[in-house]
Amino acid sequence: MTLTRRLLWPLAILLLVSSRLPAAELFYLGQKIPDIQRPWSSGDYRLLIEALDKIDKTQVNALPRRSGEFTGPIYQRMTSPDNFKPQLNIYAPLELRQNEAREVLFQLKELMRLYFDFKAVQQPYGAEALGLMTYSLRQQAILFTLTTEFWMTLAASEQGSPVRLKGLGETKAAAAMLTSSAIDYLDLTKQFDREELVLYSAELAKQLPDLFVHLQQPVRVDLLTRIETLSRQHAYTEVRSNMADLLPVLSAIQDDVSRQLAKPAPGTAPVKRLDLSLPASEATPALPAGKP
Repeated sequence: MTLTRRLLWPLAILLLVSSRLPAAELFYLGQKIPDIQRPWSSGDYRLLIEALDKIDKTQVNALPRRSGEFTGPIYQRMTSPDNFKPQLNIYAPLELRQNEAREVLFQLKELMRLYFDFKAVQQPYGAEALGLMTYSLRQQAILFTLTTEFWMTLAASEQGSPVRLKGLGETKAAAAMLTSSAIDYLDLTKQFDREELVLYSAELAKQLPDLFVHLQQPVRVDLLTRIETLSRQHAYTEVRSNMADLLPVLSAIQDDVSRQLAKPAPGTAPVKRLDLSLPASEATPALPAGKP
């Protein structure tokens, strides 16, 4: 059953009431959802997913829309940059913020499962699903930033522990997979509308540089190749243009990272050039002039 304007009027009234009562509970189609007037935590996303999962199983086309007249405020809170502020609060314990960022990223992936439907000929929530993808890339970049900050607080011996290295490797592998999937969606021109992919490519171009710098070398090289190909061969002119604008930005980051990695580590002596010449005492004596 498709939602009608009549069904959504109670939501509009409830949103108005809840904005005046900070502690008021908010319900969407009979299911409790988090307060949209404040930043959301991983627990809030978990509550939202439980509510939307129940709604999605009983009503067709009922998930909050990106530009919905009445459901728009819910979606806007789902992807609001304000949700990142607690994670970036330097006065809160770093490890707790890192764990929260990791949990939010997990919840975002679960939320995308609700919005993506690859059994459908065309995505029913194309704009919303792609918006969640770019938002997830931003969350992944923040997780990397916090992970790097936390890593720098560890002693050298702990940085080399198998457990720490495994965790770091898993974070990088997950980021590589998420980034690859994000690029894959640009090729799904039959499942997404042109306008959706054009907007997505523009948002992707804004988000990728922050994440690109954290990716491993082989992943960065592969990503540059794919972006270059999209800038030449994508079916839509606007997408080609957005990828063409992104390419030099990523290339500059790649060059800078390569230069930084080529520098000797602080406190290490520069590598001496290998001298293959013989010592003076063992050198071949010069032949007298005129002798062969």
